[in-house]
Amino acid sequence: MQLSTRRQSFIFDSFKKVIAINIIFTSGILISACSSTTHTDDEQAFLNQRAALIEKYSATDNVFAALKAQVDPSQQESKEYWRWRVDQYLYGQYPEYQPIYDTYSQNKTFHQIYDLPPENLGPKNTLPTSVPDLPEGFFTDNLQGNPHTGWHDVIGDKLYITYQGHLTDPYIASYDLKTQQWGGPYKAAESTLSKGDRKIDSHGRPIIEQDSKGHFHIIYGGHGGEREDGLNPLSIDTPHAGGRMLHVMSEKPNDISKFVYVNDITPFASYTASEKMANGDIYLFTRAGTHKSPWVYYKMKNGEQTFEPPVVITIPTPQVENPINVDTFYINPMKVSDTEIVISSLWHECNFLEVHDKSTYSRINAYYMKLDTTTDTFYNAENEKLTLPITLEVANQKTLAFDSTQREETPFTTAPLILSDKAPAVAYQARTKDYREWRMTVFKDGQWEHSKPMPGTANRTLVDSENNTISNIGKLEILTKEPNRYTAAVTYKDRQGKAVFAIAKSDDAQRWRIDQTYLNLAKSRIEMEIVKASNGQGVAVLLNVKKGSAQRLYLWRDGQFRPR
Repeated sequence: MQLSTRRQSFIFDSFKKVIAINIIFTSGILISACSSTTHTDDEQAFLNQRAALIEKYSATDNVFAALKAQVDPSQQESKEYWRWRVDQYLYGQYPEYQPIYDTYSQNKTFHQIYDLPPENLGPKNTLPTSVPDLPEGFFTDNLQGNPHTGWHDVIGDKLYITYQGHLTDPYIASYDLKTQQWGGPYKAAESTLSKGDRKIDSHGRPIIEQDSKGHFHIIYGGHGGEREDGLNPLSIDTPHAGGRMLHVMSEKPNDISKFVYVNDITPFASYTASEKMANGDIYLFTRAGTHKSPWVYYKMKNGEQTFEPPVVITIPTPQVENPINVDTFYINPMKVSDTEIVISSLWHECNFLEVHDKSTYSRINAYYMKLDTTTDTFYNAENEKLTLPITLEVANQKTLAFDSTQREETPFTTAPLILSDKAPAVAYQARTKDYREWRMTVFKDGQWEHSKPMPGTANRTLVDSENNTISNIGKLEILTKEPNRYTAAVTYKDRQGKAVFAIAKSDDAQRWRIDQTYLNLAKSRIEMEIVKASNGQGVAVLLNVKKGSAQRLYLWRDGQFRPR
């Protein structure tokens, strides 16, 4: 990983400053960083090697000085904490340090290396003794803190659904689209994400893919790994959320009742997304750690059952002028053809202090690139070949689809789009203090045009059964289409503020009218996702319905909910 070209030359005023860093960050490995503890020969050798590397790289890397400046010399915990952060930065940024640290830390626990208190990731909300009633028709137990509709796959006549269940453990269920019979749900494995006193964390969303031999693969549970996993070789960022990314495979083909663990992906990863290509290759996209970490993909070739080593797509870069800040990304992949995956992304301005602006979360711009899976080559909208890894500088030069830096609206998240004319396009959720709405940027005639309405929404209207206009539409997605006959699933808020799930009909896919309402709930939230068959037609709808502390998943199909 060659990163030195992005460093600003920085030289300490004197050798004494380097020694000061060494005193703070390399002394007292087992107890106080300021202690006069006598070290063994092996420990002293490690300290000397570590100090030499910090001195060597500090000449051109001002991150070390920025991290040093955060230490409160009067607080032992501050010294130990920032020694840990420097170790992780050195370990991830300069692989030369990895064998040195690994040799030293072998057979030592985290708290034998760093004199830090137990982590505090809570508090967990107390489980209520009773929960509000939700309408019948759900297929899950009550789900605490899970905002997702699950991840699904349609294979033959069966729909497979994975979701984050009790205490964020991964669950899986199947539904036969012909016989209308359920299989499961089964608890597929254990998660470390929200156990003990930790708060419920929704980042461990499980995904599912089936390999060419018929075995199911579930990847789940990740939000930075655990302290006891050691240092992350792919990141400059320490675990600070907790939760190991894990991979399990079904013990038998076409059987979801029992899974076994597969050790082939980093436990530090966060977020999960996957795509299976026409040739059977499976691509897993994830962030290789916490916020200041690369985004990577893992590839499982057709015929194999383990992932190859990760390929780094985007890489974080500390800012030259203010190295406590780090420029990184959030990405979102989507298969757009048998051989192509489009990746939209945004710039996330993060920092080593873990301070986040919750009004915008420092999410900026929108970017576009695509992966040709026949050669595993990335291209931009102009079909110019891209060299990995992508830094912010490269992204702004080669893949920028919408520059929001001088605009009020902030893209909170992005998603690739498939347009009827196949033009490159990215959707982004524009946020200001006054509104949140999805907009589009599209590449036409050699340039990006932003702030466009989402496809099919420019002149779209929706009315209820009494012909009242509905303006607060959450989602309207087409389920089926025939000549002059369209059916869509809709979520919206009615005039009383109730959350509604309904089916709408249209003759032209522009003027819509509610045909049948299935849920109408006060003080509730409904998330919706369409389940599509291989021909693109919708065959079902997945709903996450939340009312207070009650939260369930529903499957709607052919005019009714399908409970277990």
